[in-house]
Parts: sequence; structure tokens; C-alpha cells
Amino acid sequence: MFGLFKKNVKTEEDRRVEGMPLTKKVQFEAVPLKQVEAALDGDIRAVLGYTPVNYYATKEKYLLCIFYYREDYSEIFIRFEYRVDDLPRGKTKLWSVDKDLMRDVLRKFGQNI
Repeated sequence: MFGLFKKNVKTEEDRRVEGMPLTKKVQFEAVPLKQVEAALDGDIRAVLGYTPVNYYATKEKYLLCIFYYREDYSEIFIRFEYRVDDLPRGKTKLWSVDKDLMRDVLRKFGQNI
């Protein structure tokens, strides 16, 4: 009942991301979301400094990095979620990134695009 009075305000970027056909998810060591937002607002390439983790080895808490993108990589957004025991505990805002940054992040996990 209390959920009826909640305002669900979505930004233009949130609406655009919902319509994107593809996502890619990778995990990093747990970092507080405020620290992530502050670092990425200063320089989006700061994501390359985060340490990748193996999801199956570290399920207690981790930072989930989600890429939302189109087939031709013309539009790419990135968002981070702090997860504890596989449940979301908060998420960052969306940042628009380029294909080069997405490629560099995924290479840390042995994936090529």
C-alpha cells in the first residue's frame, strides 16, 4: 500500500536504457557507491582501476557493472550496482561511454568485442 504513494521518477537516460536490446555484466571488488560516483564523475576511465572478481568465488558482496548498448555500439551506457548476497543494495546513475572504454573494461575479463 505504501508503494502507491512513491514517486517513480525516471530520467530520459533511464527510459532510453530500457529500450536498449543488449546488456553485458561484469563484477568488480566491492567499492562504496558514493566513492564510485565521485571517481567516475571526475574521470570515467577510473573504472579501469577497479579490480575484477570472479562472481562464483565472491558472492557475498561485489560491484556489478552493467553495460547497456545497441548492436552497432553507437550508444553505450554504464551503471554500477552494489550487491550483497546477490541482492541489489543501491545503484549509481548512468554514464554514457564510448566503445573503446567498454572494450578496455571487458578485456580485463578476457572478453573481446
